[in-house]
Amino acid sequence: MEELATLLEKAVAPFLYPFSPGQRIYFLYLATALALAFIAYNIPAARRGRASLTGFLHACFPKQVYGHRSAWVDYKFFVVNRIAYPLLFAPLIVSTAAATGWTGDLLVQLWGPSEGVFAGGGGASILLTLVVVLATDAGVFVAHYLQHKVPVLWEFHKVHHSAEVLTPITVYRMHPVDNLLTGTVSGVFTGVVYGVFAYLYADTPGIFVAFGLNIGVFVFYLAGYNLRHTHIWLAYPRPVSHILVSPAQHQIHHSRDPKHFDKNLGFIFAFWDWLAGTLYVPQGKEELRYGLGGDEHLEFDGVWTLYLLPVRKLLSRLRRPRRVVP
Repeated sequence: MEELATLLEKAVAPFLYPFSPGQRIYFLYLATALALAFIAYNIPAARRGRASLTGFLHACFPKQVYGHRSAWVDYKFFVVNRIAYPLLFAPLIVSTAAATGWTGDLLVQLWGPSEGVFAGGGGASILLTLVVVLATDAGVFVAHYLQHKVPVLWEFHKVHHSAEVLTPITVYRMHPVDNLLTGTVSGVFTGVVYGVFAYLYADTPGIFVAFGLNIGVFVFYLAGYNLRHTHIWLAYPRPVSHILVSPAQHQIHHSRDPKHFDKNLGFIFAFWDWLAGTLYVPQGKEELRYGLGGDEHLEFDGVWTLYLLPVRKLLSRLRRPRRVVP
């Protein structure tokens, strides 16, 4: 009975995501994205004398996007994978708590027990909150960089990039291998920070949270996060685009135009891309088509294809006869 209750809980969970602040499609994040979309649409529409609520709704929710066959694959994959992932794959992630413990043990082995070099307090909590956001984001960037640059990982990451249209649900179009890598790398980066702070401070500081989330991440989700997986163009001023990743920059990341390949890999902060040479800041609005190069994205046409096609492609590589060089 306990196993059945757990299974039912996991089966219902995806449908409750809009009511969970820890999920990216929480209704408040969607609402603020919609408000920003309304502003982004109405400023140019007002100049043309065409601003209207009906026009905005048609422009924001076009049938050719939300009714596209690729979007329907997203919807179905979201339900199936959000049930399967917590049960089958999430336990394999190296957690932040585990990395925190390993870091603390390593520091004790290197320098012995510490009673704390610094006192805690509000300043320490502010510092920890900021450093945790930076560390988590750096971990996501490193994982994303590897997904684009390591051929084996790219086969799995193609699942996300095979989307031909973008909706807020597209963020969940991630192969479990992608999620395992991102969760582990970001968890380790974040755990190292917590472990170092726990070692250095007599009273381990806490972080500032809102609705259970690091307040920095919470603000990021409120600031139009869900527009990055839509067709609605929202770009930041050029100087800001070197610091923060705008929705437009992430849409460029999904473009099938070769000049956009492997660009704008950052999650929150754009300066990782700036440092890595992968930053692309648009000069103005660009017309984008989404998907993979050529017509490869057409192969990802169903839920089980998203799971199995990367594995089949990797196995086919291994079976290819190797050339013998005389």
